[in-house]
Amino acid sequence: MATPAASPRSQLRYDPVQLLGTVVEKGPDRGCLVRCDGKDWKVERAASCLLAPQVGDEVLLSGPVPDRVYLIAVVRQADPDAARLELDGDIHLASLKGGISVHSAQGLELGCAQGLSLSSESMGLRAQRGMFTIDELNYLGRQAHVAVARTSWVGSLCELAIDRITQVAHSVLRMVRDTEQLRAGRLDYEAEQTARLHGGHALVTARHLVKVDADQIHMG
Repeated sequence: MATPAASPRSQLRYDPVQLLGTVVEKGPDRGCLVRCDGKDWKVERAASCLLAPQVGDEVLLSGPVPDRVYLIAVVRQADPDAARLELDGDIHLASLKGGISVHSAQGLELGCAQGLSLSSESMGLRAQRGMFTIDELNYLGRQAHVAVARTSWVGSLCELAIDRITQVAHSVLRMVRDTEQLRAGRLDYEAEQTARLHGGHALVTARHLVKVDADQIHMG
């Protein structure tokens, strides 16, 4: 014989609370003071309420008994142009099968007190203008390809330690104010048209042999 279903009122031994109110004060941590029909409620924001309530916001309070009432949702914001999502502890946002897209009509800012880490198989960056301010930069990679129309380098010291350098240019101009020194195992300069070496004093020395060879040699 089936047992007759008990009425909801007979199963419920307490009166639940569900009220609309206005935030009048923000307390420490996740606490708020909410005024509902002239009565103030000290409540804690529920874990599911990600939008941080602000003073003047209309919020929804709910709980099984008056001693266990939580702020579960922000119904209407006093300032709809500003919203803040707040959570305690670490946050992990994951998409099990799809992608994640973040879009902003104006600006997008990422900031953290310690470290920012990016990890991906590939990364793309596109912008009209860019500015990077980094006190110390270490780059480690296998290959780097850079194609620019114009580049400018300004610094106080540049050090290169490279096995091989290859340069191809239409014209090269280098101006050194003080001293330029070159130490090489072998030095080979070749010009298709004119080779000119000029100075206030010019010295050409060799340990064993100095050879000058041309169709015509003019001295003096």
